[in-house]
Amino acid sequence: MELACGTGRLANSLIRDGADYTGIELAPDFAKLARKKLSQYSNAPKIVTGDMRQFQLNKTFDLIFIGFNSFLHLLTDEDAVSFFTCVKKHMHENSRFLIDIFIPNPLFLYRPEGIQFPVLEYTDSATDNLVKVKESNTYNADTEVNELTWYFSFDNEKIFAVERFSMRMYFPSKMNQILIDNGFQILHQWGDYYRSPLGEGSKLQIYDVCLDGYEA
Repeated sequence: MELACGTGRLANSLIRDGADYTGIELAPDFAKLARKKLSQYSNAPKIVTGDMRQFQLNKTFDLIFIGFNSFLHLLTDEDAVSFFTCVKKHMHENSRFLIDIFIPNPLFLYRPEGIQFPVLEYTDSATDNLVKVKESNTYNADTEVNELTWYFSFDNEKIFAVERFSMRMYFPSKMNQILIDNGFQILHQWGDYYRSPLGEGSKLQIYDVCLDGYEA
């Protein structure tokens, strides 16, 4: 089961390799697109439109995961606890649960306010125009929430869209505490997708956990 599955980017290769896949996605448009993209497979997946803090599928899974920083959209401890409670209800004694998030960088959090920094560039599929994305942010050290604003512009730098979103910054010490406090046993902590140990120079924190008291 994938939580915050989006449009099925990660699901595609898993289903192609024969996985019995279920995804949960909050945004109805994303869930609809995922169903459409993945309908080509004979083992068509189940895509559920729902909140990852409040779901009940009445089944357990061998593997549950949340990738690409989606966990950071849980902005409070209460959100995280609700999320973990739901996850545990869908695990059995041999289940594994994976979380993939970046390690917050103080240089990123405490950038000068009001200045826009380049994030990415892409080609608009409808117009073939190059789109540039820049961002600014404001970080609240008390709540650990980073408020981000993305500015979309063409080559002429004229902004045509602005998107705002929030992300909670979970440092490794917090992640260790919150996982243990919520009834998980940490089996591995990796610092990249090659399973290198989490260390001082790591940019990612990837957790491989099971239910406390069991070791899959």
